[in-house]
Amino acid sequence: MKPIRWAFALALGLSLAVGACGPRQTQPMTAFEGKLADWAREILADSPETASQTGVQEDAAGGVYADRLDDRSAIAVEARRSAALRRYAELRALDVNALSPEDRLTYDVLRDQFANAAGGAQFAYGDFGPLSGARPYVLNQMDSAFITLPSFLDDRHAVTDTASAEAYLRRLRAVADAIDQETERARADGELGVRPPGFILDTVAGMLEGVLRDPPVSQIYITSFRRKLDEMAAREQNAERRAVIERDNQVLLARAEAIVREHVLPAHQRALAFVRSERGRASDAPGVSNLPRGNEFYAATLKIETTTELTPDQIHTIGRNRVNELNRELDIALRRLGLTEGPVGQRLAQLTADPRYQYEDSDAGRAQLINDVQARVNRVMERAPQWFGRLPQSPLEVRRVPVFAEAGSPGAYYNPPSLDGAQPGVYYINMRSLAEMTRIDLPTQDFHEAVPGHHFQIALAQELTDTPLLRRLVSFNAYSEGWALYAEELADEQGFHDGDPAGRIGYLRWQLWRAVRLVVDTGLHAKSWSRQQAIDYVAQTTGDLPGVIATEVDRYIVWPGQACGYELGRREIARLREEARNELGADFDLRGFHDAVLLSGEVPLSVLDTLVHNWIPEQRRLAERERRRR
Repeated sequence: MKPIRWAFALALGLSLAVGACGPRQTQPMTAFEGKLADWAREILADSPETASQTGVQEDAAGGVYADRLDDRSAIAVEARRSAALRRYAELRALDVNALSPEDRLTYDVLRDQFANAAGGAQFAYGDFGPLSGARPYVLNQMDSAFITLPSFLDDRHAVTDTASAEAYLRRLRAVADAIDQETERARADGELGVRPPGFILDTVAGMLEGVLRDPPVSQIYITSFRRKLDEMAAREQNAERRAVIERDNQVLLARAEAIVREHVLPAHQRALAFVRSERGRASDAPGVSNLPRGNEFYAATLKIETTTELTPDQIHTIGRNRVNELNRELDIALRRLGLTEGPVGQRLAQLTADPRYQYEDSDAGRAQLINDVQARVNRVMERAPQWFGRLPQSPLEVRRVPVFAEAGSPGAYYNPPSLDGAQPGVYYINMRSLAEMTRIDLPTQDFHEAVPGHHFQIALAQELTDTPLLRRLVSFNAYSEGWALYAEELADEQGFHDGDPAGRIGYLRWQLWRAVRLVVDTGLHAKSWSRQQAIDYVAQTTGDLPGVIATEVDRYIVWPGQACGYELGRREIARLREEARNELGADFDLRGFHDAVLLSGEVPLSVLDTLVHNWIPEQRRLAERERRRR
């Protein structure tokens, strides 16, 4: 999956140092382009974190942003809801017939994005962002401020001089405000009857307690700041000036420790006290159908996350059918390994428990895991020119999920690079338990999160410098996660599991997981499933580890609809490829198909259909010209 909230909300996480367009900027700006620039500036001015994540210049963000965090107050969120409704109305008022074909594509992309945002804006509770849609619970184990801001400041706030260090301190002080603002919004939601299930509150309380166990000097805010200050001093070649910088850095560090001690940690304590007080009022019913207008909320999130009109019942049926299809294929694959007795899920559990496929739970085991992942990434990159006409220029790094975030984080996720090269793309792996990272499943996870999955899709989109800025800010879950799931399938088709029957079973199980998500997400939120019912179904179907299953189910509970985007997106990409292959026959070109899918950035599935159907005749003409040339 893509990064959690601060980056998840930015699915592309684009570093748009160039502002809006490339060559088109030399021409007079059309009225439509001016409107796009205004909307982008408005959204970025409202979200300093988005501006830092994307790396835009200050004029594109409406002014200085590097010393501020997003305003998470109720007033600010309500203003975002109102702005989302207004922008959708403004878009619909435009004269579509006056637009160029390129601008019409942008219009079609924004029509879905703005419609989705307007759909999420109609609910007066939970979390809302114009680029990220709606979530029912402000405080949760996935993307609340106390979880996302440490990584944001560590990864995205560079400290290169005194000014940027002072900006870091101002942002650090704002962390306490952000946590308090979310606590107050959660309190107001509670008065409306909107509370996370009790077991989610238990997890959140445990995470807050974990933060509070560490003294200020050991908090990531301080350890990260210290490292950056040390690096800044080390760059000074003159010994006398370096000594002055080091002395000044100690003062800066002391100020940071005081902010954490006097403001940040007390805000955590206030959040923890609130969560504990809410626990007795919370039920354990997991579905959003139990919330005010809950069925409408779920319908809105499904539309946002899948960009389809499919109903919960239809999605549930698609999932059940896909589970049955994959079970038949897994049965054959497991029999080839000698696992012939019992249901597929039971045999998968036996395979998972086999020590031959596990990494040693030690520093050496973790180092070996990282080495294996890097070797796979290198192998994909060597062969990728056979499948893609254009490759991303941005580098990719493999890192461990920060320890403080391990408890609530998924098994892996991807953070996008910055276009200016300051930040690489990062594939994060959760090493809380190496039993969850087996040699069975890890290869397919690599193909999904890194290459040719999220890194190819997101980094290539970043490099489309002649695409309007706003287009490069928007995100479509079904497209991005559908591509990453398709990338797993592509790696299998290209022989990456040849000679590794257990690894291919891992690939099939990952596919099975995404089918299971359709069943479980709709079961929880539309069919009154209990959390235990969901856990039992996943365990019986996938045979995965209890810790993995519980974490995943809890993710679906607080992110309704998101998990449905994977399989529905993959199905559409696979359908379009098959249709193009059938129409083009010998003229079908896999590289050209992938470029058609990837080189317009993130789009809703309806627009992807149009892009591929436009590519088919273009490819036919190209193939005909090549035959004539020969």
